[in-house]
Amino acid sequence: MKDTKKLIEELYKITNGLKEIHPHRNFTPDGILVGSIGEVLAEYHYGLTPLPPGEKQHDCRKGNKLIQIKTTQNKAIQIGEPCEHLIALKLLRDGTVTEFYNGPGKPVWDRVKDKNLPKNGLYSVSLGVLSAMMDNVQENEKIERVEP
Repeated sequence: MKDTKKLIEELYKITNGLKEIHPHRNFTPDGILVGSIGEVLAEYHYGLTPLPPGEKQHDCRKGNKLIQIKTTQNKAIQIGEPCEHLIALKLLRDGTVTEFYNGPGKPVWDRVKDKNLPKNGLYSVSLGVLSAMMDNVQENEKIERVEP
């Protein structure tokens, strides 16, 4: 995991360097890259088993529980469908993640499902909302973190 953390830090140094040379452009890692980084970090920290690439609703499993991992660098995650369990993380520039939600996916989906669907087909849920929702998640509903 040290190598992964070091490479993520280097990635951000590279993108910052590109921004200094070309201030008129953004070079932020996003989309699939951030999602994949979040998934491998979640696999490590929570002891998850990855599902085959291309699975639509879930990314990993732990025992019989299916888990969707959502990762952002900003202030919100995006979801497009319900999931059994959701772990929402914020990727930090030092290669670590902060957990904002770790619980059943249904309450998060219920919060957005009746809203007008955005053009991109994904609902946005702020980290603040997820953090507040986390207060209602019981300890036995969380996926226990096995690595710091």
